[in-house]
Amino acid sequence: MKDQNGPQRILFGTLAFSFLVFFIVIVIIADRGDGNRWWGFLVRHRYGDKLGHLILVGTLSFLGNLAFSLRPLPRLPRWITTITLILFLLLTIEELSQAFIPSRTCDVFDWLADLSGLALGQVAALGLRARLMR
Repeated sequence: MKDQNGPQRILFGTLAFSFLVFFIVIVIIADRGDGNRWWGFLVRHRYGDKLGHLILVGTLSFLGNLAFSLRPLPRLPRWITTITLILFLLLTIEELSQAFIPSRTCDVFDWLADLSGLALGQVAALGLRARLMR
């Protein structure tokens, strides 16, 4: 990570973009009402849906924060990265939009699982980035 244009940055950028596409496909499948066909095994467990949110968003946050080291916004607390803020806004809009999609449910606990994933992904990415920079 010392060389911002090096192979690590290309690798993390490619992984982040690929996972973002995968994430968008999952949202589209869920919006169409076909989710149980693909990940019905998750909803059979008590907190499977929340765990799915945590893992998906955590992975997206982790890869996004590794791929992009954007300068912090001046009014943003130092402990929130710009990527995490962008993902927070997009995920909040996506969760609220579910109230208007018949096959979806707007659920505050899904949103809280998303926020937990955002935080864990950011912490893990920043920790790994610090180790790679040594």
